[in-house]
Amino acid sequence: MNARLASRHRVSKMLISIACHCFWALQAIASENPEQVIKSGTDQVLKILNEQPENTLARREAIQAIVDEYFDFEGIARYVLGPRWNDQPPEKQQKFTRDFSKLLTNTIGDIGNYANAKITYNQKGMGQDHAVIEALVSRNWAGQVGIDYYLYLKNGNWKVQDVTVQGISLVNNYRCQFAAILSRSSFDDLLKQLEKKVTHG
Repeated sequence: MNARLASRHRVSKMLISIACHCFWALQAIASENPEQVIKSGTDQVLKILNEQPENTLARREAIQAIVDEYFDFEGIARYVLGPRWNDQPPEKQQKFTRDFSKLLTNTIGDIGNYANAKITYNQKGMGQDHAVIEALVSRNWAGQVGIDYYLYLKNGNWKVQDVTVQGISLVNNYRCQFAAILSRSSFDDLLKQLEKKVTHG
């Protein structure tokens, strides 16, 4: 190897090393602060609720765009359907995921009474790839409500996989509801009911 090739080789190794270092640094930043992830997403939703107090289509779409960024809706959809997920063709899986994400987003949009509340955040649990962040919502006229966000690390980003309100899991609640519907109806019937719910509320 001549001097020029050796120099290029050293430069290439250095650039690869720097790139890898930056990649892992970005992952470390993402994994260090799930609390900030929840606070950032909540602040954006509350800003919309304050600026758009009426439950309009525009407000729901704005909240949907934010929630899509922070929630792993496909993973949640797989869980709430259980074994029935694998029985469905991709187009029905996609429709279910899309409408179910709207249902959850509408639920979040319904917390309009929290728009002017004081919220404090606590890290209740933290692992290498999972975390639990508690949001305590305080309202002078209705006391304090505890909301827990369960997150896991996916491709270097924290994603919400469940939300519990006063200890009640939204995801498990929907899993039970959908299982009850599927025990007496077809998956197509579930899709129709879900579509009706997100369209008409």
